Amino acid sequence: MKKKIKSLSSKIVFLISLVTLFSILLIFNIFEKINKEAFYNVETQKAKLVLSTIEPLIALNMYLSLNDRVDQLTKQLITNPNILAIKVLQNNVIINERKSKEFENNIDDSIIVENAIFHPNSKKKMGTLVLTYSNKNYKELIDQYTKLLIKVLFLFGIFFILFSLYVKKLLSPLRKIAKSLKNYTPDHKINIPFIQQNNEIGLISNALNNMQQSIMQYSEQQQNINKYLEEKVSEKTLELRTQLYTNSLTKLPNRLTLLHDIRIFSDSALLIINIDDFKEINDFFGQIAGDNILVALAKKLDTMFLEKNNIKVIHLGADEFALFFMKKPLQEEFVSIAKTLITDIEKMVFLHEENELSIRVTVGGALQMQDALEKADIALKSAKKQGKSFLLYDKNLEVEKQYKNNIEWVEKLNIAIENDKIIPYFQPIFDNKTNKIVSCESLIRLIDEDGKIIGPYHFLTIAKKSKVYTKLTRIMIEKSCQYFEHLDCDFSVNLSVEDMQDEDTVDFIKYSIEKYNVNKKIVFEILETEEIENFEEVLNFINELKILGCRIAIDDFGSGYSNFAYLLQLNIDYIKIDGSLIKNIDTDLNAKIVVETIVSFAKKLDMLVIAEYVHKEDVYKKVKELNIDRSQGFYLAEPQEKVIL
Repeated sequence: MKKKIKSLSSKIVFLISLVTLFSILLIFNIFEKINKEAFYNVETQKAKLVLSTIEPLIALNMYLSLNDRVDQLTKQLITNPNILAIKVLQNNVIINERKSKEFENNIDDSIIVENAIFHPNSKKKMGTLVLTYSNKNYKELIDQYTKLLIKVLFLFGIFFILFSLYVKKLLSPLRKIAKSLKNYTPDHKINIPFIQQNNEIGLISNALNNMQQSIMQYSEQQQNINKYLEEKVSEKTLELRTQLYTNSLTKLPNRLTLLHDIRIFSDSALLIINIDDFKEINDFFGQIAGDNILVALAKKLDTMFLEKNNIKVIHLGADEFALFFMKKPLQEEFVSIAKTLITDIEKMVFLHEENELSIRVTVGGALQMQDALEKADIALKSAKKQGKSFLLYDKNLEVEKQYKNNIEWVEKLNIAIENDKIIPYFQPIFDNKTNKIVSCESLIRLIDEDGKIIGPYHFLTIAKKSKVYTKLTRIMIEKSCQYFEHLDCDFSVNLSVEDMQDEDTVDFIKYSIEKYNVNKKIVFEILETEEIENFEEVLNFINELKILGCRIAIDDFGSGYSNFAYLLQLNIDYIKIDGSLIKNIDTDLNAKIVVETIVSFAKKLDMLVIAEYVHKEDVYKKVKELNIDRSQGFYLAEPQEKVIL
């Protein structure tokens, strides 16, 4: 339904009429009230003048007791047509009263005034004179005034109506201009009326016409700009789409292309190709050499499968490529292609600065398209783990189960951290001479949702691969220091190389030691491992803590990589012999010889030796015979929530 447009001129005229009507009514009421009051006062003054005139005469006659004369005066006054009644009172008693014939008919429309009668000599009040005065003249004056005022207001009304019509006529050109602009569009020129008029309307019309021309010019410019931008956007969209779905280095389709193709082709297959030890090539020969190998391999793969329209070569990123089979081949053909591919690639020779380089690859394949990328990746990782060059995905690989287990444990760890369910358990360490507890090792435990205590075997390895490991270290440091703050017992906490190399963790360790004042009690157990590559960094950490008064132990010493030289460099206080040497020391001669060597070495360096995994009496006796200083194991005490000294 078309919306009706309200006229501005009509609104103005209506507003003027409304204001005019309101003004007229207001003026009429004000003037009428003022004049009525003025006329009434005039008539009242007339009545009072009559009283003030006759009061002296009546007062004199009352003083001389000439009541006849008073009666004559009142009789004479009542002949005045404007006087309806007169009454003389002495001591509140009427002594004379006269009423005209019109009194009864005009009693409701009369004016009553009073005046005191005073003694001629003493001015003492002798009585009261009451006059009832007719308001006939007042009514006549009011009627005449009202008629005159109505005429004047009527003339004013006519004037304002004519003025309103004149205003509406003046504004009518604006309405015509507005109508002409109603359907205006920048690309359609309209004829604006009244341009030739030499007045304000003409100025407005000319201004609008000039504005119309400017808008049309601007619109034309914008259309040209928009057209140019659309062309550029189309070019950029094509360019970005190419970049989005193409690897910038090798110009092959990328991972997004593969994901797109997997959704489209349901009956397909996938091979993932990974270059073995590609990081070493980059590190040794440089990234340019690595990039050149990737480009050469991409060209080789593209050439190998150029004539096979149903196989697409894809660069997944970094050192990984893929072959996407748009139509699934037979398993025998699929495996044959994979093995041939591996052989051909490993025959390739890449030249870099007169150096001949070759590469090896590992390939994982999947013939099932549901989660194909994930399954091919599982096969690839399983092949690497098993030292094979190719594996076809099989549900018996059970890697998915391991992945799922890892994800579940990471989730459990995060929940445990959030709910403060990571706690330390303490396993006592005994002095082999006194058989008394001299220290305790803090061992991490997790309380699951059922309240079950879980040991680190289930989650610590997974934690090290995720981002929660440093959180666990800090929790153990905080809670262990807090527990032993007021306990007269030494305690030890395990640290990894990653902990010692993490500045935030090191700062937290120092802060906790100072906060709980345990610098003389705490021992840090460092895992003896070949992964300690930066001895200088580890040595700095040890020296900083020893300055604070802390002690250092090498944990699991003899577990497979015993480096006596680095014991000399690290300036440690304790050697904890690994349980793999201790558990069968009562029967294993080789283990006994190794342990004797470690003990002899430690004694010469004034280091204390602790035997781990003392799980039975015969082992405990043998440990003592070998002059090992301290023992730790389930035979002596299991890890417990509280330390009982």
